[in-house]
Amino acid sequence: MTWMGRLLSSAGIGAARVDTLLGKDHYQPGETIDAKVMLYAGRVDQRIDGIHFSVHSQIGRKEQAEIAHCTLAEGILLKAHSVLELPVKLALPEFTPITAGPIESWLNTGLDIPKAIDPTDTDKIHIIPTATQQAVLDALESLGLVHCGVEIEPLPAQSRLGMPFLQRWQYRPGPDCSLTAVASLSVAWRPQLAGLELLLDHQSPSGQDSNQTLMVRDDQGSKLKAQLRNLLSSQELDD
Repeated sequence: MTWMGRLLSSAGIGAARVDTLLGKDHYQPGETIDAKVMLYAGRVDQRIDGIHFSVHSQIGRKEQAEIAHCTLAEGILLKAHSVLELPVKLALPEFTPITAGPIESWLNTGLDIPKAIDPTDTDKIHIIPTATQQAVLDALESLGLVHCGVEIEPLPAQSRLGMPFLQRWQYRPGPDCSLTAVASLSVAWRPQLAGLELLLDHQSPSGQDSNQTLMVRDDQGSKLKAQLRNLLSSQELDD
């Protein structure tokens, strides 16, 4: 490379760019993202110290968290005017939050290029519920509860739940709800080997706060409505 070529590369003129091509636009927690990372060289040769692929989620109004990461390659010489295609597979954690309300997730693909502006590509991804998660949401709605918000609750590093955060779904009784013991309800879930552990925090009309759990297997969606009704109608609430 000539000295002028080095100058152009360091200044970011005619530099490489990166683009990520996804196989689809929606994924479920625990699913593997299958993508292609395309590198388009500029007018000069450039050394790429690393290619990084990561998934991030919004966990607050101004906070975000990296929930998955991998390094595709290191120490690549990208020849001028060339195109390099790299396949990538990255598994989403089981606790990946569902896209809802202000909660969203995205992919970052970045290049580490010495003495240059590092190119990045950002792609939003839509995270949809698993079949069991959707069964929970459907059962709550069928009980006459109205969804009124969703938020992320960060957890301490030593939490027994073994997760960095919980996604909490907020509900209130609708006009057709028969759950007279519930004035408000917060539902979160913890992925298990063959299902979910539901974490239910609810308040009674008299102001009593209660915390209960319910194990939901992947194959018991048809019984879930009745189980939730019995649990939330109980007058012997666990503190």
